[in-house]
Amino acid sequence: MNQTLLFILGVVLLMIGVGASIAIHEFGHMYPAKKFGVLVTKYMIGFGPTIKSWRRGETEYGFKLIPLGGYISIVGMFPGAPTDEASGDAVSQTGTSVQKSKLRAPKFWRDLVAQAREANAEQSGSVPKNRWFTSLPIYKRLIIMFGGPFMNLVFGTALLFVALGVIGTPAMGTSIAKVYNCVPSDQIKFHCVSTDPVSPAKTAGIRANDKVVSFNGVAASRWSDISGELANRVGVPTTITVLRDGKNLNLTVSPVAVQVPLYSNSGKVLTDANGNPLTELHPFIGVQLKPAMIALSGGQVVGEIGTQLSGTVGLIAALPAEVAQMAGATFGGADRNANGPVSLIGVGQIAGQVASSPELDLTQKLGAGLSLLASLNFALFVFNLIPLLPLDGGHMAAGIFESIKKIVFKIRRKTWRGPVDLTKLVPLTYAMWLVLMGMSLLFIVADIVKPLA
Repeated sequence: MNQTLLFILGVVLLMIGVGASIAIHEFGHMYPAKKFGVLVTKYMIGFGPTIKSWRRGETEYGFKLIPLGGYISIVGMFPGAPTDEASGDAVSQTGTSVQKSKLRAPKFWRDLVAQAREANAEQSGSVPKNRWFTSLPIYKRLIIMFGGPFMNLVFGTALLFVALGVIGTPAMGTSIAKVYNCVPSDQIKFHCVSTDPVSPAKTAGIRANDKVVSFNGVAASRWSDISGELANRVGVPTTITVLRDGKNLNLTVSPVAVQVPLYSNSGKVLTDANGNPLTELHPFIGVQLKPAMIALSGGQVVGEIGTQLSGTVGLIAALPAEVAQMAGATFGGADRNANGPVSLIGVGQIAGQVASSPELDLTQKLGAGLSLLASLNFALFVFNLIPLLPLDGGHMAAGIFESIKKIVFKIRRKTWRGPVDLTKLVPLTYAMWLVLMGMSLLFIVADIVKPLA
């Protein structure tokens, strides 16, 4: 299979994974909603025109044309009639008829609020009120709204455990691919000249295809397990145990210290102001290692999950600055931040490059693909918890605000007048949608005009 077909296959498989992530997210909302007795009328993957749909029980399931998200329709997301008239925003509602008292908000705001109330009344007017979302206790509403992001966290965790804990991560193993004959004086060109000393590995009798079992009594499953011990034993004859032809052999090697050049992420040698290579002192015994896929322990995978989640939080916190930087890179001459956000187009490009890479075997490609999809699910988890409507975190914040408000009413011995009326925030919700769509469009354009790779 040529690289172009592999690239396309990688993109397609990622899109299937994205669809599964969205489906799992929406299932996380739908399952508790149904368990709590709320009427869920739709469960859709994607937006726009419907491609295929079917009805099972009370719910219509289906796929939409634009696979950039999904949604479920829950009856009674807004209360039937707001009763807190302290702000002067009183509304009376009978059936599908909505009458507004005089509001202080601008006309366009009042119109949007009225439309939202009319749509809510039309959807839920004939449904018993005990099946409305807003009729549930607050803790149940929080469970429903948190269910979607939580499922992304669970899915991402499962994917990363498979990717890192089962398949493993690329690392330098302990199998010897080649033994160098000397300690090269030129660590950049890395070839021997007559004046170079014999390498410690050659002197010790280490051979290609040997597997290092331990060094100075420290067991080795990957080279990093003993790299620190190598540095501590520079110039000191030390026992190294290797596996050869099924038998363990104890050899003696004396590591040496060499100045190793430093490289950039692109593979170029870093230099100082005078053009001289920057170097760092490293232990050297004179072996080239075979790369291997090393499985991480459960604790290491959990640590990686924590690192990814904290990194995602940091990226979202810096999103306004990232958007400005990306706009400058896309429409100006600035360089794009290699660690900045990407759209699904960019994620697809990464998946295609991984799938078509001739340097990776099938196992490595699978692990990288699962890790990429796990990262996407962690991003969905964190992003959806932002306390702004229409995100899940916005609905959760409203529930928490309502809880606090009920406590205040109880302390002040005031009569509770029902759930907080979120229809008043519909115009802000629309504005937030426009911001999100604008950012998404910018990211897509950036990934097309100025891709990271």
